[in-house]
Amino acid sequence: MSDKVLESAKRALEECRPYDAIIALEPLVECDDEDVDALVYLGIAYVQAEMPEKAVEVLYRADELVEQHYVVELFLGRALSSLGKIDLAEEHIHEALKLDPSEPEPWTDLGRIYLQRCEYRQALKHLEDALEQFPDDISIIFLHALVLYRLGDLTAATQQWARVHRLQPDLMTGISNYAFVLLLQERYFEAAPFVGYANTINPDDYRSLILLGELRFQSGDHEGALECLGKVLDIDPINIEALSRIAIIAHNSRDEKACREYLSRAEMELGRDPESWRGLCNAYPYLGLWDEYLDCLIRWTKADVNAAAPWVILSREYDRLGKLEHARNAWRMVFELRGYVKIRCPSCKTETRPPYDPIAGFDIYADMICDTCGATIYMPAGLPFD
Repeated sequence: MSDKVLESAKRALEECRPYDAIIALEPLVECDDEDVDALVYLGIAYVQAEMPEKAVEVLYRADELVEQHYVVELFLGRALSSLGKIDLAEEHIHEALKLDPSEPEPWTDLGRIYLQRCEYRQALKHLEDALEQFPDDISIIFLHALVLYRLGDLTAATQQWARVHRLQPDLMTGISNYAFVLLLQERYFEAAPFVGYANTINPDDYRSLILLGELRFQSGDHEGALECLGKVLDIDPINIEALSRIAIIAHNSRDEKACREYLSRAEMELGRDPESWRGLCNAYPYLGLWDEYLDCLIRWTKADVNAAAPWVILSREYDRLGKLEHARNAWRMVFELRGYVKIRCPSCKTETRPPYDPIAGFDIYADMICDTCGATIYMPAGLPFD
């Protein structure tokens, strides 16, 4: 009888019907709380059903009955992570990875934990190792793109989002992130088809609307942008990207009262998440608020201490201001946070990423020779801001 129940529960889990599995398994566990298979399947069902407290309870019970069980360690880690117990979760995911490194799931889960803790450099190394074993695993590529984005390496992140899109063309998060990172680089001609695709798939989604608003803004269609961004605020009244862009449009229309109102609303929401800083910082140069821009960038580096992205932008601003020593120090932070130096040849556009040695350092004002085409790479122009 129990074998039939377990088989039925297993089939329910495979078909993503966790509640059916729970109904079948709970009586079985009540009758025999040492049935490891039943405990494991019930723990998985609780995780799928987003009931992490119950999952932890039954999986710890299973863990006491059997040693070094890959599935127990994996799902116990996931349940603990859902409860915010990240350190404990990491221990169990690490154990699952040791037990079976041939499966992509523990690699992915550990990458998510590093990303959640904003340990971007460690996440990057871990995910690069994972991609050597699972080069086409979409979850790992997805996380890799997110980490590269946090490190301010937009061209590398773009390549990874392109891979995500090739592997799963209809994935909305893949499409929207790919379009977004292209727009960040003001590559709006390339972004346009993906923005259009996103709006075809889900025209009422706020991500589709904000992408269309940004595309129209960069294309000079401020009236069309305002229409899209107004719809975004109807869905999410505290969306910093929408508030900031509307402030710029109001400024361009010489409506300074509206500009100040929207900018103030955006500033009030600052700090809700790391992305809020980028959304606001980008607005200040359009408004000619250079002191506020510099202050926002500095505050961003403190709010997301392991992210290289704000330091890349800050180095450019220091360079514009002629503060060369400040620019040098900002680039040093970029190299340390990334663990590599990104160099682009202006002649052949080849990008290289040699490892950064913090002891030897890297002189950003020493010109280099491109290994690919032999051209001189004048520095710091050879250090790209994207």
